[in-house]
Amino acid sequence: MRYRKNSMALCRTCALIALAGSLCLVSAASPGVTDKGIVFGQTACFTGPNGHLGVRYRAGIQAAFEERNKQGGINGRKLELIALDDGYEPVLAAENAERFVAQDDVLAVIGGVGTPTAKRVAPILRDAKIPLVGLFSGAAFLRDFKKFPNIVNLRASYPEEIELLVDYMVNELGKRRFGVIFQDDAFGRSALANYHHALGRHDLPILAKSSFSRNTHAVHSSLFTLAKADLDAVLIVGSYAANADVINLADSLNQGYVMANLSFVGSHDLMEVVDSASEEFLERILVAEVVPDPKDPDSKLVKSFLEAIEGAEESYAMHEGLLGLRGAHFTDAVSLEGYIVGRFVLNVLGRIEGGPTRERLLATALQPQPVHIDDWTIQIAAGTNTGSHYVRLINLAGDHLADGEPQ
Repeated sequence: MRYRKNSMALCRTCALIALAGSLCLVSAASPGVTDKGIVFGQTACFTGPNGHLGVRYRAGIQAAFEERNKQGGINGRKLELIALDDGYEPVLAAENAERFVAQDDVLAVIGGVGTPTAKRVAPILRDAKIPLVGLFSGAAFLRDFKKFPNIVNLRASYPEEIELLVDYMVNELGKRRFGVIFQDDAFGRSALANYHHALGRHDLPILAKSSFSRNTHAVHSSLFTLAKADLDAVLIVGSYAANADVINLADSLNQGYVMANLSFVGSHDLMEVVDSASEEFLERILVAEVVPDPKDPDSKLVKSFLEAIEGAEESYAMHEGLLGLRGAHFTDAVSLEGYIVGRFVLNVLGRIEGGPTRERLLATALQPQPVHIDDWTIQIAAGTNTGSHYVRLINLAGDHLADGEPQ
């Protein structure tokens, strides 16, 4: 009898050791995943001239996470987000990425903001085999699937935005004399190349160009540089703060340019800092957008988004105090895009077979089947890493002007 008891005790001990070893293996193979939670990382600008972009993008992601957490999370695991500020500075973004690699405590990194920061972050995370999902950037190099197999893009590219802007300005507005003012970094230089290509399709050159430094308001000289070229249309490649400075100066000088902006400005933020209320002037300020109108009453996605944002308002108190934002400011296109990122990640987690790991998350995210987020669809074609090509064109007077690929 004693032998039997000892034998049974030994078996139980062995079983516990095996189970502990198995759990250790699962933990080692699944960074960011515990019995109670699934943790994601984010490096984005939450302070500085472009801080509103990061705060709003994060708000949308958090709204999606909190909406699901109230329903029990993913198989009982709550969604968490470790958000680190990089101030839209590549060096700080790289340090944040290295932190995620060293700590090894996130399943994936999501919701990055900006091209120059993404250029530093992407190789670090690729080499560490960490998925990078839902960047707030349309840079073409991020869509090179062979170079960055760890990236999942959920928005249209800047070349697609620029093609729609140029086609509209040439075909609908009859503009022929084009210039560009661009942020002198990876963002601006890549957009400049895309602008050359889009105008080339119409046999038109860039007649004048000038640049400015990132995270600065010293952009006025850029506009004066273009003055002698007799332009009728200017593409401004920058964030809302810099672009607004250029637009306000053009207004004060009574310049009649059509001034085009990429989606990175965030049309809501741009409108907040443009001084003129003249309807005629606002009609000449064009902005490309890559998500539906966040005020569209017929969109099921927008309805879900607005309900989720309202339900998560308490989480934003810290950021509202920091930046002086009001809750209504979280209902713009930037927050909506963040909400899409969050919902997409949740959809992927729900489709993973077996426990969530980085490899399974990436493989599932890149499957070519359509992902329906209410009435919004993301579909990544085989051999690519981009799930949407939708672009719509608006002006600051509130007019919807044109659409790219329809959803």
